[in-house]
Amino acid sequence: MLLRLRVLLLLALSAFLGAKAQKMSEERYKHVIDSMIIADSLSATYEEDEPYYFPGNRPKPKREEVVKFATNYMGLRYRRGGSTDKGFDCSGFTSYVFRNFGVKLPHTSAGQSFYGIEVPKDKITKGDLIFFKGANTRKRSIGHVGIVISERGQPVRFIHSSTSGGIRIDYLEAHYYRLRYVRTRRVLLE
Repeated sequence: MLLRLRVLLLLALSAFLGAKAQKMSEERYKHVIDSMIIADSLSATYEEDEPYYFPGNRPKPKREEVVKFATNYMGLRYRRGGSTDKGFDCSGFTSYVFRNFGVKLPHTSAGQSFYGIEVPKDKITKGDLIFFKGANTRKRSIGHVGIVISERGQPVRFIHSSTSGGIRIDYLEAHYYRLRYVRTRRVLLE
């Protein structure tokens, strides 16, 4: 049902914009549609029986490809504000990885936590973004992000850029991360 509403909304937008849409560059038009779908997804939750697709005509990256690409950077040093292969902070790493697959994410973990759809803890799978509180566990604000590399049903492992070890893999059930877990979002909607 939700998918049908999205399709109708896109068709209505296309008809409304008409000639204006033709004048807009293809990239700008996709951006308008992306923005509408992202805004719609802010309140969405994951429903297993309803597929959700990328907006526009972009090819859908495979979760395995994203994880393989991310693991190529294992051991690279942490760099505050970094978003290149010379060093990454946590959100710089996730945005760099996803950007290489056509998914644009902001360079803040808090900003990234609004993209995609929320996923219940028991449905977390490879390629999902996983979010944590910062160093202060009393605050609920997002301060860290990683990319899940484990399959659904397995203990949750994620790759991230850590201040204490650069790009590395950790478990959600590790004491430090279990206390700080906030939520998981799915941006790879295949």
